[in-house]
This record gives sequence, structure tokens and C-alpha cells, in this order.
Amino acid sequence: MLTTAQGAQLHRSAVLRTLHWTTTGGGRRLHDLRHTAACLWLSRGVDPGTVQAWCGHESIATTNRYLHFLGTGADQAGLSRLNEGPGRPGGAHDGVGHE
Repeated sequence: MLTTAQGAQLHRSAVLRTLHWTTTGGGRRLHDLRHTAACLWLSRGVDPGTVQAWCGHESIATTNRYLHFLGTGADQAGLSRLNEGPGRPGGAHDGVGHE
């Protein structure tokens, strides 16, 4: 839930209007931002209970639905290797100096 500096709840329509969502949203739903945030927090090791609180989920089962987007350990290792970039130890080849 988004709140003002005083802690009052911001209504969805006010958020969409302030963000000029019809032009800045790129066809995405506001909920897509929550989904992305939850997945990023979980992928970076934030405790699921903390993510549950931040998202305002009543049940941890709701938060746990985001866990399947993290993939397996092998998926994560592969992505980490790709994200290290060309020319970096363990990264993708940059096309120079093939062995």
C-alpha cells in the first residue's frame, strides 16, 4: 500500500494520475510494479516474511507465489554467469582470444 508522508493511504486513482500512468505505464498494470518489486526483493535474498509485510499480503502463500519466478539454482547460476558480461571472469566470450 502506498501512503503519504503522514501515513494516509494513497488511492489508486491518485497514484495513476500523479504518475501520468496512461502515458508512462507502457501498457502495464500498476500491479505489475508490485510483482516486479516482490520478485526482485526475493531474488536478492529479502526474507519472504518481510516481502509479505511490504506487499501487504495477508497470507505468506500469496508471497510464495512469486518464488517460482526465481527459477532453479542452475537457472540462477547461469544468469549470474551471463550477467558478469563479456571479458569478465566467468562471463560470456567477447569473441576475442578463443581457446
